[in-house]
Amino acid sequence: MYAGALGDNAVERYAMFLVSLELTADTTERRLALTRARDHGLDMDRVAVATAERTIDKAFELLPLLKGPLPSIIALQPPPSDPELFLLRSIEWTTYNDSTYATALEQANVILRYFLGAGRVSLAQTLLDMLPVELAAIGEPEERATEYLHYRQFFVIWETLERVVECQALEVAHMNRETRLAWMKDYRGVIDQAHDQITKLLTSEWLVTDVETPGGDRRRRELIRIRQMYIPELIIRLHSLLVVSRHHIPENLKRALQLANTVADSRYKLYEDFVNEEGRRLGDYLGAVRQAILAGLENGGSDPFRVVAV
Repeated sequence: MYAGALGDNAVERYAMFLVSLELTADTTERRLALTRARDHGLDMDRVAVATAERTIDKAFELLPLLKGPLPSIIALQPPPSDPELFLLRSIEWTTYNDSTYATALEQANVILRYFLGAGRVSLAQTLLDMLPVELAAIGEPEERATEYLHYRQFFVIWETLERVVECQALEVAHMNRETRLAWMKDYRGVIDQAHDQITKLLTSEWLVTDVETPGGDRRRRELIRIRQMYIPELIIRLHSLLVVSRHHIPENLKRALQLANTVADSRYKLYEDFVNEEGRRLGDYLGAVRQAILAGLENGGSDPFRVVAV
């Protein structure tokens, strides 16, 4: 009865009613409320899209803008705020039915850009986990599909890096031979995986865009911000795990120094993603590279570049 009494512009009015539910309704209640729009003769897909759009707009009115110094992504994060949860759950409206998945893909990219640009990695991961797997199969428009796949690529790497830390923690001083061999196999395997995944991302124009899109200036600024946050982080983390693991896997020291060549390669321009902020300065990374070169002298010799040549 409510929807039938809305008169002109009924879709927009019903969408605003759904937005007003905010966080009080769980996902089942939201789905039911959306379904009732169809029961009253409204186009459910149009209502879903309008509701998601208005929810995102309202959330961004409440959330701080992405500007100023880049946030830390290694500091302990506070729990999500209500506006962040409101933005996160906006994706529910366009993921109930596969007929609105194309819109969900567009909106997911918008939300992921915000969370990653704000340093809210765990919230971005939560969003990704909420999304239907079918979104990854959408191929058009290509720019939108590629951006989404780049986010998925990043989180595969993020999970691999977590597995490296977990594997490192399993090493204990007194292992029997079989246990140590099994641990070494796992340790080498997960480091190789991290190395290959990160190297592929660094050399594949991750989140680089030259295509003009609606709202392109804002989108481009957000993508640049994300690269400036996460490219240095991935480089430094990979360098660190390669150098730390050299006592178990000596050839990883050479790989750490080869990584520096990739960073310096003008084809990839990775050095442009380093900014003059704490933990993201190119000089900090180069200092770590110098320490790795000196580590190459640990086993004797006077040529610091011998490790690269062998």
